[in-house]
Amino acid sequence: MRRLIRSTLPAAFAGSLMCALICAAPPAFATRDAYTEGLMAYRASQYPQAYRWLLPLARKTDARAMYLIGVMYQTGRGVPQDNATATGWYESSANLGNASGQYALARMVIEGRGVPKSRDRGVALLQAAAAQGHVEAGALLARIGGASQSRAMAGNAAPTPEPPAAAAPAQVNPPADNPAAVVFTPFNRSAAQASLAALSALLQELSAADDANARKSLPFLALEAARQYWHIESVGDVPLAEEFARTAREYSALLVPLAGELSASRQPELQAASGLLVRLAGAPNPALLTGCPPTIDAAQSGYAFAWFHGARCIAARNSGQAADWMRAAAVAGHAGAQESVGRSCIEDAAKNWPCAIEWLGRAAQAGRTTAMSAMGWTLSNQPAAAEDDYRQAMNWYERAASAGDLFAMNNLAALLERGPDILRNAGGARRWYGAAARTGFAPAQYNLGRLLAAGIGGAADSVEAAEWLRKAAAAGVSEAGVALDALNVRNPPLAPPVDAHSSNP
Repeated sequence: MRRLIRSTLPAAFAGSLMCALICAAPPAFATRDAYTEGLMAYRASQYPQAYRWLLPLARKTDARAMYLIGVMYQTGRGVPQDNATATGWYESSANLGNASGQYALARMVIEGRGVPKSRDRGVALLQAAAAQGHVEAGALLARIGGASQSRAMAGNAAPTPEPPAAAAPAQVNPPADNPAAVVFTPFNRSAAQASLAALSALLQELSAADDANARKSLPFLALEAARQYWHIESVGDVPLAEEFARTAREYSALLVPLAGELSASRQPELQAASGLLVRLAGAPNPALLTGCPPTIDAAQSGYAFAWFHGARCIAARNSGQAADWMRAAAVAGHAGAQESVGRSCIEDAAKNWPCAIEWLGRAAQAGRTTAMSAMGWTLSNQPAAAEDDYRQAMNWYERAASAGDLFAMNNLAALLERGPDILRNAGGARRWYGAAARTGFAPAQYNLGRLLAAGIGGAADSVEAAEWLRKAAAAGVSEAGVALDALNVRNPPLAPPVDAHSSNP
């Protein structure tokens, strides 16, 4: 019983020739590390070479490289000048705790270049950088009188060279391939937990006493928490997402009015955050429970964090626009969107298996458990799958199964039961079927019953087999009823396994 969830998304787009030329891997003959090569090329004004060295590092979460890529976009050195893309790279660096990234982002935020203008957020970023010993951040903080303003972001990375002062050129739309690793930086769980803790402490303080200074900090901290939640949601960290949701519900009396204020700001970033707060807090007005109106507004304004949920909000009435937003979110690095795009590649009879493997692979590499499970299914079910494909599939299944994904547990067991001879392990199949069956997962209950009835992977046990088959049949697995009848026949044939696949994009 093989099934993939259908979606409305087209196949992934092809990368541009420019990216193919400048995003190539650095030459293999280098003797220095890649960051040093890039930094030296930058200092020597060899900007295309610097970009070639630094971009792969930036995409692999090197906060120093992210910062320097931002400088190059801000100043137009080696790449088209673009404040929005520069700000995205600075934010990626700042989110990883880099002091220079925090300082550079603060300047852009305070002046409103490539990002909504916000003095409070700029002050908080400067405080974070100054706390790490960043001299220029401390000096600017003193000049603007922000020493006692909003709380700062946490960070511990070493500072990097400072950006030159830059003019404020006209804003341009970046090429599609440039923001791919800018918007959604790799997930940092400790940073997300710190953001939630700061917001929770402030909400608790406001619940006890309505302090004007604390209330002034609330929009900034809520926005920072929203950014972290988007990362959490992207990779599918369910326990931490639930912690955020519990906090939002607990303090909904404070957060829902704040969401209304943010939505009215007409700034896409704040609108998207307001939609998230409404959705998590559970607004009293049922029409607002989804948080869709402000999220759609933010998505229409081109705000990348809003594209994923904006696409979901309008999917029923405008599938074409939803597909465009979902694909844009995937390009920007949203793992959930990448998984959705990957699934869409094999939704029709004319399946595009390489497309699915490409996008599901990106989402799986980002740490999204359901994408790991989907990647395992795709690799092992593609036509003419080779032994290495099955091995990779097993690796993804094992990672997803170890994270508790029931579909991966079941399908890993099926691979161990019916896969290539070199990978077969009947005992392992029975163990994984059992692990999923004991959680109440019906396909695994049926599959475990089959093996118990036939004595595969251990001793036969018709009594226990019947028990599991009855549970599966009660849950709607039609094959379980047939297998139950077969238990009355001497030496019943072994039925094929039930395949399962996650429906969570």
